[in-house]
Amino acid sequence: MKPSRIHQNTTPSQVLVNNLHSRWKGAFRTPRRIVIVGNGMVSHRFCVEWLKNNPAATDKLTIIGEESLPAYDRIHLTNSLTGAETNTLQLAPREWYESHQITLHLGDRVTQIDRKSRQILTQANTAFDYDVLILATGSSARRLPIPGADLPNVFVYRNLADLKAIQERALNATSAVVIGGGLLGLEAARALQDLGLRTHVVETSNGLMSRQLNKEGSTLLQQRVRASGILVVTHCITESITSEGDRLTLHFRDGRTLTTDMVIMATGVEARDELAKACGLKTGARSGVLVNEKLQTSDPNIYAIGECALPNGFFYGFAAPGFDMARTVAVLLRGKSARFIPTEYPVRLKLMGIDVVTIGDIRGEGTLLTYQNKGSLKQILLTRNRIAGVSLLGSTEDVGRLHTALLKQQRLSPSQRQRFLNTGSPWKPTSDEVQQWPATTTVCQCTGVTRGQLSAAFSSGCTSIESLSKQTGAGTVCGSCRPLLANLCGAKTAPPTKFARSLLWTCLAVASLTILTLIVRPLPLATSVQTFRLDALWLDSTLKQITGYTLLAIMLLALLLPLRKRLTALAKLGEYSFWRILHTSIGVAVLIALTVHTGFRLGFNLNKVLMLNVLMLSLSGALAGGVISLSHRLSPAKGRLLQTGWTWLHILLCWPLLILILFHILTVYRY
Repeated sequence: MKPSRIHQNTTPSQVLVNNLHSRWKGAFRTPRRIVIVGNGMVSHRFCVEWLKNNPAATDKLTIIGEESLPAYDRIHLTNSLTGAETNTLQLAPREWYESHQITLHLGDRVTQIDRKSRQILTQANTAFDYDVLILATGSSARRLPIPGADLPNVFVYRNLADLKAIQERALNATSAVVIGGGLLGLEAARALQDLGLRTHVVETSNGLMSRQLNKEGSTLLQQRVRASGILVVTHCITESITSEGDRLTLHFRDGRTLTTDMVIMATGVEARDELAKACGLKTGARSGVLVNEKLQTSDPNIYAIGECALPNGFFYGFAAPGFDMARTVAVLLRGKSARFIPTEYPVRLKLMGIDVVTIGDIRGEGTLLTYQNKGSLKQILLTRNRIAGVSLLGSTEDVGRLHTALLKQQRLSPSQRQRFLNTGSPWKPTSDEVQQWPATTTVCQCTGVTRGQLSAAFSSGCTSIESLSKQTGAGTVCGSCRPLLANLCGAKTAPPTKFARSLLWTCLAVASLTILTLIVRPLPLATSVQTFRLDALWLDSTLKQITGYTLLAIMLLALLLPLRKRLTALAKLGEYSFWRILHTSIGVAVLIALTVHTGFRLGFNLNKVLMLNVLMLSLSGALAGGVISLSHRLSPAKGRLLQTGWTWLHILLCWPLLILILFHILTVYRY
């Protein structure tokens, strides 16, 4: 469910006509002066979307930003606090803007908007005329309205300048207190702990992330955070902060105090609407610029996007809705139809090995389904049997599918509800999308690597089949799970396994010889005296023993091949593609030796059972190998199902084979 659906039912010819019409209009109209106030993540996303929708741009685009650096990734500010280079957060260098004819005016704050003359003025007394103005001023960190909130060593956590000040103070500090146990507060606490500081989190409510989690989820999160070494104090209201030298003391309503070296206030954000208020635009009761579904303010020539905007009076305090707003306005300014449709966005927290995702309101009215095991808690809220809220703590493998189900207000059947209560997932792990499988599902049968382990490796930067294999060991033994790894990496198909064609041909040879053995009549015995009699192979006891023991040796060699998966020394001897070919080649040799030993005779009683066992063993192995050789042409789920089924049948048939061979040898020598 995206905020703008553009020409969803248009034909290719209509699209071509529309594009030509847009280019024709653009060629004969006066270029517009589009000015964006703000150079954050949403502003940068507008530029990206603008360039997508405006390939032959004639309009002049200007961006004005307060900070001296181009737009950077605020979501990962914590990485910079703990030592990552600042330029790794940069979304695009100055050269990128220049190459796309975008004027970037940084290090200067807009102080005035003159709507009548359509002109803005900056602190440096620079004037910019506009035809279309876009406010992307974002939000500012909120300081508690208490005595001492502006003391030295009391910081907020919002931009690179804030982080620099925190880093400098941390060099001479041993402890820190974060006021606020929400998303931003917990991220700040993790960063301070990584800097080696003894860290407290002070939260006003009864639990962490109380706006997103219910009591059960908040309690589990609190346990996990405390286990990581961060001290958590809940139901604690800060009334004032005092200082003595470089030390700060927090005074709480219940009379308690806490002394520390530095304080970080992470108590929420407020939309920056001071420019909008000053020029007479309509704003919300608390803060934020009121906009319609096209994101126009009360002045149709001025738009607002991101955290400063209030679509339908609602404030979004994170990036995803802002990106959708940026896309909507970029499309609208190209003369196309678009509107911002509010939707439910996932709220995510990932720190200290703790994954938390909430979608919708898990605290609402309805039926709450809960699955919990060691270290994870999953909850689904059903309203009239439709998914209305989701909370995942510790294990988030179904987040994409659950998000889609919530947006569609999908129903859960009684069996799906029970499956969720039993396994933590409403769906069976047979989806073609590997990332939607439960984390405990084994993807690589040879090494036992699960989908959860692969996803963790993928998230850490292993985004190719080779890097996933190197990191986890999956696909390094038989390689049959490589299509699943490809699917996890986002590829529609996996590259063929090495020697796939040779493997397919040897499997066809095994299958053909098996079928021939079953349908061809036994070779006849000789009816005349000959120098060499072929039937001597079945009548002469010495020759019979030679062919029999040869067959036994080949079969034992085949049974020993799986040791390659268990012994490290053998695992290093060549790629498994070679071992696959060797295995199937031995299968061909077994059938040839079997023909020489029996002359296509199935025998009677236990001998017949033994023959059928060997033939079924060969056929199941050939089918399993054939599936592996064609795995790049099959869907991951179908390939996995077929290969697993035939492989297990092949393995099961090995066990009676040993017993039947033993009985066969004993009866031969007994009689």
